[in-house]
Amino acid sequence: MSSSRPLPEAVRGCWYYLPVNADHDPNGPRQVIAFGVDGSFVRYEIKKSRRKEAESGDYTFDGNFLILRGRRTHTFRVHRPSFWQWKLEGKKKHFRLLRGFAPIDEEVATLPDAERRDISLLPLRARVEADFDGANVIHRLVYEHGAEDRRLLGTFCVKQRPDSPLWIGLTPLVRGIEAKIWKRIVRESYLGMFLDQPDDVGQVTLHLFDSHESIGFDYGSAS
Repeated sequence: MSSSRPLPEAVRGCWYYLPVNADHDPNGPRQVIAFGVDGSFVRYEIKKSRRKEAESGDYTFDGNFLILRGRRTHTFRVHRPSFWQWKLEGKKKHFRLLRGFAPIDEEVATLPDAERRDISLLPLRARVEADFDGANVIHRLVYEHGAEDRRLLGTFCVKQRPDSPLWIGLTPLVRGIEAKIWKRIVRESYLGMFLDQPDDVGQVTLHLFDSHESIGFDYGSAS
């Protein structure tokens, strides 16, 4: 369990938002909550592959308590079993925040050497998936080797603000991929392949939620 107090910006980005007793099923009914850099949040309900906005408002997070001010105000004490899954303890209801649907009772696995080399040589092997178009979407990075060998490498969310770099918050769900390889995956698999080399993207900030490392690069440059 992480004992250090997180920075307020650690909550930013998109999470699955589930009651603690809900089934851990990525294909079942679920909610996604997106925390913006401007202190706003939006909560979505997802049922039968359809997404609708359920609530919006503003939030504050001081490292210990998360306060949501939407239709009602809810205050939660935050517990962090790991960097990618948090537990929210409310007065009456408890919730879980998940960056992705990895096994919640297991440590993040180390990527086998063969798969790590394969992805390092060809970052496009990390394929991008998303269930919806538009803003506040949780994207999945999936490695497939053969018809039945499928591994979730991580998830990421994207925020674009006028006159600001494109912000991508990435959650590694395996160990063994270096920051420079995550950068290549974002550049080649997401911007290059998934978005088909957009010409309106310049500066990009890639934030890794496990280490809190931020990497800036210019998508228009080959570096």
